[in-house]
Amino acid sequence: MADEEEVKRTYGYATIEPSGDVVAGSYGTWTLTYVVGSEGVSQGGCLRITTDSDTDWGRPQFNDPKGEDYMKVYTDGKATLATMFDGLKTLYVWVKKGRLKEGDKIFVVYGDRSFGSPGSRAQTFIEEPRYFKVSVDPLGSGRYIDLPDTPHLRVIGGSPERLVVIAPSIVEVSEQVKVTVKAEDKWGNPSHAYRGRITFSSTDSNASLPSDYTFKDEDEGVHEFLDIKFFSEGLHEIEVKDLENGLIARSNPILVRKKADGYRLFWGDLHGQVDLAVKAYDYFRYARDVSAIDFAGFQRNDHNITNEDWKIQQKIERLFNQPGRFVTFPGYEWSADTKDGGHHNVYFPIDGQPIRRSSHWNIEDKSDVHTDLPSITKLYEAYRDRDVIIIPHVGGRKADLSFHEPKLEPVIEVSSSHGTFEWFLEEAVKRGYKVGFIAGSDDYMGRPGGSYPGFHDRRYAKGGLTGIFAKELTREDLWRALKSRRCYGTTGARIILLFESEGHFMGEEYTTDKPPKFKVFVAGTEAIEKVELMRGLELAYSHPISRKPSPNKVRILWEGASRKDSYSGVIWEGKIRVKAGRILSVQKLRFDSPRSKVYGLTDRQVNWYSVTCGYPSGLILELDDPESTVLDMTVACKLITGPLFGETGSRAPLRMSYAPAEQIETSIKVSDLDDGPITIDIGTLNRKITVSKAPSNRGIRSLEFEFLDKDVKPGLNIYYLRVTQTDMEKAWSSPIFVNYRVKEEAL
Repeated sequence: MADEEEVKRTYGYATIEPSGDVVAGSYGTWTLTYVVGSEGVSQGGCLRITTDSDTDWGRPQFNDPKGEDYMKVYTDGKATLATMFDGLKTLYVWVKKGRLKEGDKIFVVYGDRSFGSPGSRAQTFIEEPRYFKVSVDPLGSGRYIDLPDTPHLRVIGGSPERLVVIAPSIVEVSEQVKVTVKAEDKWGNPSHAYRGRITFSSTDSNASLPSDYTFKDEDEGVHEFLDIKFFSEGLHEIEVKDLENGLIARSNPILVRKKADGYRLFWGDLHGQVDLAVKAYDYFRYARDVSAIDFAGFQRNDHNITNEDWKIQQKIERLFNQPGRFVTFPGYEWSADTKDGGHHNVYFPIDGQPIRRSSHWNIEDKSDVHTDLPSITKLYEAYRDRDVIIIPHVGGRKADLSFHEPKLEPVIEVSSSHGTFEWFLEEAVKRGYKVGFIAGSDDYMGRPGGSYPGFHDRRYAKGGLTGIFAKELTREDLWRALKSRRCYGTTGARIILLFESEGHFMGEEYTTDKPPKFKVFVAGTEAIEKVELMRGLELAYSHPISRKPSPNKVRILWEGASRKDSYSGVIWEGKIRVKAGRILSVQKLRFDSPRSKVYGLTDRQVNWYSVTCGYPSGLILELDDPESTVLDMTVACKLITGPLFGETGSRAPLRMSYAPAEQIETSIKVSDLDDGPITIDIGTLNRKITVSKAPSNRGIRSLEFEFLDKDVKPGLNIYYLRVTQTDMEKAWSSPIFVNYRVKEEAL
């Protein structure tokens, strides 16, 4: 404390006002005040303000005093200032002429409203504390002094937009189960101010359900209910209503068995991080108590992890690892460039393991640089004979799948907040790799298991989830399941997916001389649109789903990626003009990013701006006269392109560029859609636009079937399921690997 006071006297201190709670995504004005210390700030000196979070707080601008995020910077001292925002999260204020003396102040006004600006937009995710880290270089020497008592704010959730009900996926009859109910704001945060009264009902008329409940201050928008039991076998769900606020929610499907003597289904997010190791505590608490997942990993980029950080992280991982309640997986993200192998998550089954980084480029202490593993071959060599799991993924750098170590890499990640990467899955299948498929968030905002992209340039989708089949919620059981590929990935929906063949469960391999028969059970969170059984890269079977299209609704879908790489999003700017009819309503499908929007809506026209990466997004138009209506549609695409650059071009990736790409125009008679969808193929990586009659609101949410594949090929056959719901949520099972040997008499 004495040292901190000396720093404040010598180099100054900073405060921020107002210091009260900030509602996520709200607009306001905040003034950060720096008071100069006895050292003063000479000409050439600099004040630096940054933060530890991957924030989407509105970017300061100095050009338009009436526009959003207008910033004003001034001093009461006798000096001329120059200010620069780096476009990401760091602000620099230089003294260009004169000198600031002790007691002088620099005022940094975020969202100055003096000339009509609506203010500065706060970040869209909750954070406590959200730091404004201030440091000063008083002489302009390049040596910055961090100031103590870092100014900070508490960012909380906004008004409730929806209820979310989370239940276990597989339970026993009469088993006491936990159900979590949360109110979410428009950004996916828990609504701290929610005080609604909720009631419960269930498709199991015999279920024991909680009494009506009114949310309290201490709930902060989330409450666990522990006194729930089901007494009827089968597939069930729980409905929660807040009639006063007009909020109704249905839980994920719950499969109730007489005796759950097989595998349970546990949900988790193995991939996420925040920049401060001490915030791992809030990270895991959010995963367990808010997202209500069963397991999580904290995969921080290795070049940012100091030895002290590693100790702190492991201490918190041990604290939260509670068998039967919540499981943590110790590990880190090995973060090499793609040319050296690309990003891979490294996991350990036990605590207390040393970290072997790809590099120390952002770490001052180089005392253990000799332990680095700078290439993927070095990483494999170091861990080949150890009980370690390594998971390739497409993140800040894509993993290079030309490298593969079967003993260490049982699964790959196919979907995250970066987007959906079916091309990554297909590359692994094409290479004949015996890997399973998972999904995660790659969250940087402290919301594992419940991540939304915000206004970030480098995030396009809400986070995915991994389902693991295991008998017990322990690190040991989940570890064995991952290594056995007894798992699958979704885009975030808790879809139940059971997949087996001849007594072999997903992830297993077997040899046969008979055509394989598959058993499939799917229970969705919404109506199921497609269940596809893939044999390698070929469609072996698509299960017919009987449903009538909506007579007066048209669906427009767009999907695909810009390239086989990280940050491969596509921007779709579209317009539909309606002739000989009127638009009655518009429904959005997977507008995950808040940058995506519908605008200029009238009964004759709709415009959209959509940011996607790999997954389908779209609109459903309700029309008053579908038989006569003609849709005139134009779409302009922009592709996120390379090279990515940072630090004025010396490093990558931090910023991105956008290139104008395809321009599409068409005119479609709605009555022609009675003959089937109209698809416009645009380019590689499944980029296309599909216009069709929308599925009716009444659709099946569960199905089961068997399929005998008489077209099985000699040799290794990689079978996996791909499920698509009408809300465009997806799931991918891990494969079943069938070695088919043709009988000699058949030759």
